[in-house]
Amino acid sequence: MASATQPRRRRYWGELFFIKRRPRLWGIPLDWERPTSPEAYAKLLDEEGFVTVGGWKTDDIQQYPVIKQDLDDLDEYLLPTFFEFSQKSKYYQNRFYLYQWVFIFGAFITTVLGTLATLFYSIDPAGRDEYAALQQSLSYATATVGAVTAFVTALSNRNEPQKRWAKSRRLAEELRMIYFQYLSHLQPFHEPDRVQRLREQVIDIRVKERENA
Repeated sequence: MASATQPRRRRYWGELFFIKRRPRLWGIPLDWERPTSPEAYAKLLDEEGFVTVGGWKTDDIQQYPVIKQDLDDLDEYLLPTFFEFSQKSKYYQNRFYLYQWVFIFGAFITTVLGTLATLFYSIDPAGRDEYAALQQSLSYATATVGAVTAFVTALSNRNEPQKRWAKSRRLAEELRMIYFQYLSHLQPFHEPDRVQRLREQVIDIRVKERENA
């Protein structure tokens, strides 16, 4: 019976916010840098679900000049912007989770310290003197932790990391959709001026980012 419930317990604990949404305390860079190694860049493309030259196992992609040219166009005009927005999304996502962690732990610690300070203050006056220093230290600690928590909460409300995370991810996924439309030669990328249309689409999305900012 224990073996049957153990996987459920593991799944339950794994879904908790503190486990599943742990922020990287050392942070995530805001700006994306293209990997210098072609192998690393190809791995990144594969992880994001994009088409890579190495993915052609049985055929030589050079035999398909149209597809090769499409991949080159996308690599030049679309993918840098996609990875830029994707990196921003990861950055703001991590900031949002970090703020939430600070708020939750800060509120918990403030409550515990405040309770202890009140407890020592309510001790019988005959024995209060020996706890006075401890009670005062706990009061200072409560005020400090509470102030830090309030500051981080105000910072989170001002910077709106969750809102920026959602907008950056939405724009990145819109570029992903354009990526596969271009490869499939679907409208509006079915005419001879398709490269210009691609550039215009990417520019339009960049304009959206500025408007949202």
